[in-house]
Amino acid sequence: MAARRWSERAPVDYSELQELVEHHIESYNFMVKNGLDVMMDNIKPCRQAKISYTGRFEADVCFQYDGNPIVRQRFNFGQFPIMLKSKLCHLRGADPKKLVSLKEEAAEMGGYFILNGIERVVRCLILPKQNYPMSMSRGSFCNRDDGYTDKAVVIRCAREYTSAFTDQSSITVKLYYLRNGSARLGFWSLFLCSYSCHKALVETTDREIYQNLTCYYDGKSDKTKGAVATQLVGERAKIILDEVRDLSVFTRDDCLQHIGKHFHHVMDGLENETFINKLFSFVDGTSAPDNPDSLQNQDILLPGHIITIYLKEKLEDWLRKAKKLIQEAVSKENFDFTSLLDIKKVLDKNSPSQIGLAVENLLKTGRLVTQTGLDLQQRAGYTVQAERLNYLRFLSFFRAVHRGATFAGLRTTSVRKLLPESWGFLCPVHTPDGEPCGLLNHMTRYCRVTSFFDSQGAVKDFFNIRKSILSVLTSLGMLSALPKVVQAGPPKILSVLLDGRVVGSFPSGEVEKVVAHLRRLKVSRTSVIPDDLEVGYVPLSMGSAFPGLYLFTSPSRFIRPVRNISIPSEEGQNIELIGPFEQVFMEISCPDGGNGGRRDAFPATHEEIHPTNMLSVVANLTPWSDHNQSPRNMYQCQMAKQTMAFSLQALRFRADQKLYHLQTPQTPIVRTSTYMKYNIDEYPAGTNAIVAVLAYTGYDMEDAMILNKSSVDRGMCHGQIYQVGTSENYACIYLALHGIGAFMQLHTETIDLAEESSKNNESRRVFKRSNVNTSVHSTIDSDGLPYVGQMIHPSEPYYSTASVNDISPKPHYRKGSEPVYVDQVGVDMKNGQKVNIRFRHPRNPIIGDKFSSRHGQKGVCSQLWPDIDMPFSGVTGMRPDLIINPHAFPSRMTIAMLLESLAAKGGSLNGKFVDATPFSISVRKNNEESANSESESLVDELGNMLRSHGFNYHGVEVLYSGVYGTELTCEIFIGPVYYQRLRHMVSDKFQVRSTGTIDQVTRQPIKGRKRGGGIRFGEMERDAMLAHGAAYLLHDRLHTCSDYHIADVCSLCGSILSTSFLQPKIFVREFGGLPPARTAKKVTCHACQTSKGMETVAMPYIFRYLAAELAAMNIKMTLKVGD
Repeated sequence: MAARRWSERAPVDYSELQELVEHHIESYNFMVKNGLDVMMDNIKPCRQAKISYTGRFEADVCFQYDGNPIVRQRFNFGQFPIMLKSKLCHLRGADPKKLVSLKEEAAEMGGYFILNGIERVVRCLILPKQNYPMSMSRGSFCNRDDGYTDKAVVIRCAREYTSAFTDQSSITVKLYYLRNGSARLGFWSLFLCSYSCHKALVETTDREIYQNLTCYYDGKSDKTKGAVATQLVGERAKIILDEVRDLSVFTRDDCLQHIGKHFHHVMDGLENETFINKLFSFVDGTSAPDNPDSLQNQDILLPGHIITIYLKEKLEDWLRKAKKLIQEAVSKENFDFTSLLDIKKVLDKNSPSQIGLAVENLLKTGRLVTQTGLDLQQRAGYTVQAERLNYLRFLSFFRAVHRGATFAGLRTTSVRKLLPESWGFLCPVHTPDGEPCGLLNHMTRYCRVTSFFDSQGAVKDFFNIRKSILSVLTSLGMLSALPKVVQAGPPKILSVLLDGRVVGSFPSGEVEKVVAHLRRLKVSRTSVIPDDLEVGYVPLSMGSAFPGLYLFTSPSRFIRPVRNISIPSEEGQNIELIGPFEQVFMEISCPDGGNGGRRDAFPATHEEIHPTNMLSVVANLTPWSDHNQSPRNMYQCQMAKQTMAFSLQALRFRADQKLYHLQTPQTPIVRTSTYMKYNIDEYPAGTNAIVAVLAYTGYDMEDAMILNKSSVDRGMCHGQIYQVGTSENYACIYLALHGIGAFMQLHTETIDLAEESSKNNESRRVFKRSNVNTSVHSTIDSDGLPYVGQMIHPSEPYYSTASVNDISPKPHYRKGSEPVYVDQVGVDMKNGQKVNIRFRHPRNPIIGDKFSSRHGQKGVCSQLWPDIDMPFSGVTGMRPDLIINPHAFPSRMTIAMLLESLAAKGGSLNGKFVDATPFSISVRKNNEESANSESESLVDELGNMLRSHGFNYHGVEVLYSGVYGTELTCEIFIGPVYYQRLRHMVSDKFQVRSTGTIDQVTRQPIKGRKRGGGIRFGEMERDAMLAHGAAYLLHDRLHTCSDYHIADVCSLCGSILSTSFLQPKIFVREFGGLPPARTAKKVTCHACQTSKGMETVAMPYIFRYLAAELAAMNIKMTLKVGD
């Protein structure tokens, strides 16, 4: 059937895919809309041209000096990187047809930057929850100064969000508990008495502060103030008041003057009396410490946030330098402040273009060059390259959440643990199984991040949102906390905190009703309450979390949808967005989990929409993952991102450094609902192979598998690698646009022919083929470039250049170790001096290549077996494409792979795809049980489907030997299974050498395939040789063929370092035609002053190097030489 054109295809909805990366784009849009005025200029195909996708960054700067008129001047701050599909990008709002016409992917999601032709994405990092005090115990707190304990309350104070622009900056403040019972508030490296801070921000008296600190009643006795019926809190409050007397600080004005000696006005918002109350409660043991590793106490750092705060710091630095330069110039007589020419001449010393360059370097390298630290814990690793190995790998970069580079080097495992608070927000199986395990996580498929935009795309007015919330709370009977300090506390009164600020209080018995009312307003479409409001009600519990009603409206919070079953159905939509902070204290039931051990006194108020909502997009693609062992699902998430797939639809317009492409992909017969929801079929990543579970030929042991040679010859799993500019071949030729040539090799080195031409006084260089040297005509065309489709072998010329006045062009030879095909030659049509050459490496499956099913069953191809010798079915006559050993199943417990084989066989017979969504059978079974109807198990359903077509109920068939033609003695489990070809291939990894480069110091063979090195012979290999008694082979590998060395040893003193040759005074004359004359070698020992007793000993040269190293430490090594 002829292929349909794109215009004839049915429209495809990519809106679900767009939502997965929306938090990247929205954070950038807010930064652009409220903080920048960027003009796009001369947009070029940045991927092909290997340039950055940027726009001109301009701003008006106003100057005023000594009351003179304001001088306004527009400055160009360089080029500012543009995120794809943001409001500055011309792809914004383009439909799939328009994107295809622009040579982009039809499913282009955006959310990344193009820098030097490389796609880079800003990594989402975990940060402490903003404006929420966390009590914690750290041994490092004791090192602050004498008298400090290991207990403190830490809060990350973020700048208040309003309808105006905010720079996302924050500062971490710590309230330390001292051994004498007092407390210190730490800003940067200075400390304040907590009393002076409290009184400076709120108009109050000493008596009110004392009553506030001691207002927490004991749950056992209402008459006794102080937690747990002790006087600890009261005594600490008296100590704080005594400290103020020593400072002679009595009124609010005195406190402000005292603070003003050390700080600027940055303390707005710290009048939260809960701050110190929580510290004393934590010290007294009435409240538990907060876990900073819990998602409940964490937010996320988005791309727009890091760019905003970094840009703010760079602008402040530039303005500070500009102010200093102008102040110095004003003192001169010939300087006119009202003259723009004079101001511009002065500011030329402070180039504004460095600001755009600094932001671009941040996105290129991921390194944060800052003097203040920006209240962030790491300096590198903020951006990563978005590799297009396959579609799932590319998508995972936008859903990844990293704990931070600081925690990667910690020996503790607490930061890596999967805690219950992350349920529904972070996928429990989609994390690497290596070093970053638990640090690099991925959001679940329905997890979203709050932003500055509402559902209609308008910027949120946080001031009016808070005003509306306060109005609702006041109507429900909230007692206002301002302007006086609250003098009541638990258990009768609970404070209400809105984005970290105490706004009032409620009686403890009324809080649950208030929470239920707020949740009803969240769900209502006509309510003024935002749907992403987080309502965290922490009930009163002795020794548990600090009680209170916490409301959060700030951006950068995790949210996810659940079904609110407490709301009557007539009220309309009952889908509610909840956050990790409030989820801990909610009663949520799961359709597949029963009541979860819930007590009758706490009925469920919410319900999960579907059990698969706890998994990420990639984890949801594993069919029937609920029947697999959890580590196998974890491995599949990693192998799905290492699979060769149909990488790109716009492949011909790409110039990526390295692309893997599967030439003959297929759509899976067994698939999940997520597969269709996110249009994964646009980029298939595997093949439906007929798999037989059989021990055949002995080549299938230890996870190895046998492939049908004829299936491979017919194109099964055939792939290609496209390379543009690797370390092995100079594939990108850049001739400068100014007329002088330039050559660039990606990653390893840059060869600038412009500099060479200027040094050698050469003229303009162009591509040109020699008409004299006809030997290059077979590989180089008349334009000096290679033929498209030409095979280029190593050391063969593939392009040539020459200067305008040079009549003998210079050919350039390809480096590398394998032949390649010239797939594409792209030429800049403006001047013909900029060229991209893309090579294609064919990759047919061979022995040693790695394959995997979708259930974590990976293995290497051990043999390509002839089709004529493969076993065949007695029912259909089919021969398997792949044979796997049955011993691979019992220990791995991948039952879902066997179910997939059964379902795929039945689906292929019915001509229909099979839904393999995890937990779907259990959910359907629970629904049928509630309807009092009998339910059929999954195995019965699949078995009956096979039986209806005349096949065995259990999916087994009788096979016959392809060699003898006799029936095999057992029935073989056979059926289609979707197999993936991984990118790990022998052609890219094998290294063989007999001679080659050696290390200049140790004289041993070097390592590394790119350097022509050998395979490491380590301790385990040595032990294996000794265990087999192969002593001569061990000597050959580690001595004779490694660093064989003949040393002269003095048998008198036993030294090998004090010997040297004596040069003969008379040289023997050599005659032509005769072998060279030889002189007697004479070696002497400088320590013994004699040449007697010299012996030659064969030894590894590393032994001589060891003797020299020991001698440098004044340790002498003595050898005893004997027969």
